[in-house]
Amino acid sequence: MKLLEGKIAIVTGATKAKGLGKAIAVKLAEQGAKVALTGRTSSKEGVEANVAEIKASGGEAMAILVDVSDSAQVDAAIQQVADAWGQVDILINNAGVGFGSAVLTENQDRDWDGNYAVNVKGTMELCRGVIPYMEKSGGGSIVNVSSLAGTAVSFGMPYPYVATKHALVGATKVLALEVAGKGIRANVVAPGAINTDMLQQAYAAIAEAEGISVEEAGRKENASIPLGRPAEPSEIAAAVVFLAGPDASFITGIALPVAGGMAPGI
Repeated sequence: MKLLEGKIAIVTGATKAKGLGKAIAVKLAEQGAKVALTGRTSSKEGVEANVAEIKASGGEAMAILVDVSDSAQVDAAIQQVADAWGQVDILINNAGVGFGSAVLTENQDRDWDGNYAVNVKGTMELCRGVIPYMEKSGGGSIVNVSSLAGTAVSFGMPYPYVATKHALVGATKVLALEVAGKGIRANVVAPGAINTDMLQQAYAAIAEAEGISVEEAGRKENASIPLGRPAEPSEIAAAVVFLAGPDASFITGIALPVAGGMAPGI
């Protein structure tokens, strides 16, 4: 029997063909979970393509369009999963944004508000929404995807991104204490560099902040990683699925760096 046979999972931000959200959803499905992949309406084609790929491999999945910054849409999305599959056992909050400036005075209200709406409020709204379903079925697991920028600092990253990812780590640790008595675990995975489209955006931000080329920023970033390279999405997904599953049954309230040796520690 597969580790997650009979479990129902939601993965937000599962829109990109080479993204972390898709990699997580694929690994959950490989372990037997039914997986709801979410994305905004503008990412409909990407979400549906990822769902089709999981189904073609023998998994069970559905696509849900939701803007996680809208609490009404969040509640409707969770209800849709519960109506279809009866429960929610696993929530993976992978949706996130990272815009703004690494120069404090250049950030506008929209930068602070936009990052907070998705990275903190949206994530915690999803947590709020699934807790009653998890409690009803005797427990569950929440894994929030933060960033190494939420447990350490690196010059060149946008202020609103760093601030909100730190906030997410703190909020998740508080949540873990609140829901432990209900059999619900809550943890954070804090990736470093991942070989996705977002990595190229990060290189561009570092390049602009330091006045260097994007290529040079990439080489500099890799040189700062003891293992010498960014992670593949599947490597981060493996850590997420571990924390979500039964092998991590006595782990809650941690922020686990998965970063090739950068800023080690929990």
